[in-house]
Amino acid sequence: MYTGNNMSVIGILVIGLTAMCGHAMAQSSSDVEGAKAASRAFYSALSVIDNGAALDKVVAHTSYVTLVGPRDKTVRVGYDAWRTYWPQANKLYVARKISLSDQHIYANGNLAYEMGHESGIVKLKNGKERKADLIVTNVYEKIDGHWLMISHHTHPKPK
Repeated sequence: MYTGNNMSVIGILVIGLTAMCGHAMAQSSSDVEGAKAASRAFYSALSVIDNGAALDKVVAHTSYVTLVGPRDKTVRVGYDAWRTYWPQANKLYVARKISLSDQHIYANGNLAYEMGHESGIVKLKNGKERKADLIVTNVYEKIDGHWLMISHHTHPKPK
């Protein structure tokens, strides 16, 4: 299992490697736009409370897709872990409306990452509402010409 410290190191390595590769290949505006479209599709699908089918359309079906939620203590790795997480998580909610602000996105070749602030409201089945106030890092990969999410990592915004 990966800990939060390991994830920080992995995140820094991904960003560093992407930045180093940036000297060899300039960021393409069409790739940035493609990654932004994938981000919009993810946040739209996130508002759908279903068996995970909406989110299934925006994630890569790979063995290396990862997911870390705001209260997770482990990293979920692989499409099977992703596919089984969302139906279980969605059982808690009646509604979820999350949006991304302060988006910073960088694309290089077939990889892109974004960082930003997730905020919104989730309504639980018990009638309570919770405010979402999270920091997020998302990673996208262009597979067969389509940008798909390969990593979603959120944690509570420091107060």
